[in-house]
Amino acid sequence: MGQKTCLLMAAAASLEICRKSLHSVQTEELTQALEHIQICWEVWKTLKASGSSPMDPTDTLLLLYEFEARAKLNDPKVETVLESVLELENVETKVLETIAALAMEPPAHFPLLCKKALRVAFSLHKKQPQADLARCSKCVHSLIKLSLPSGVSEVEAHVLEEVWDYYEEALSIIAAAPDDFPEMETLWLLTRAWNTGILLYSLAQYPEAEKWCGLAMSFIRHLGSLQESYETQMSGLYSEILDRLDKAKKNLIMEE
Repeated sequence: MGQKTCLLMAAAASLEICRKSLHSVQTEELTQALEHIQICWEVWKTLKASGSSPMDPTDTLLLLYEFEARAKLNDPKVETVLESVLELENVETKVLETIAALAMEPPAHFPLLCKKALRVAFSLHKKQPQADLARCSKCVHSLIKLSLPSGVSEVEAHVLEEVWDYYEEALSIIAAAPDDFPEMETLWLLTRAWNTGILLYSLAQYPEAEKWCGLAMSFIRHLGSLQESYETQMSGLYSEILDRLDKAKKNLIMEE
């Protein structure tokens, strides 16, 4: 047991040194951390075979450490580590949220794995008798941000469908606790939806543009103190966009 603890501490220390090091010199520390982790797995398997406490967090810690090391080494085995995390009995949402963060912590960049962990975490949050709405909201925010990064010049249809589902989740979270939902988060959701609509308009995807601008408008009533000013600004813009969309649609029909 003492050997296992020492190896865990050694792996944790290597990862901590790595976090404070320049990217160019991290490989050695990460490789060393992996060596400690692999030896610790072997020791832990032996200990488990002789009987161990079901509440022992070693499996979770080792998987978290291994995920971080492999992600930062850009090791494709990182996906297998995530699968092992998902197979843990009663995996905690906090663990999945940590995995999601590690998947995108430079130099790691695994957006698909991040989204996978967040989706499972969000699903588990929703199953709780008393869902933590703040953490649910954070999951949805991250999923939208990952799926629909700002500054893109085009958006695929399947991505729009996926993000639309996240927006519906966001609206249901707001509906569950309208007074507790942060106003600035509502504004962020509104702005991102509106900008998506404008992008689609610029790409001549008029029905989708109308749909997304309409979605943005549906958040105005949840803005609280900002509602009046945004309603005034956006109603005029929305009417203008609808007029332009009508003209664009008519032009398309005439061209056909």
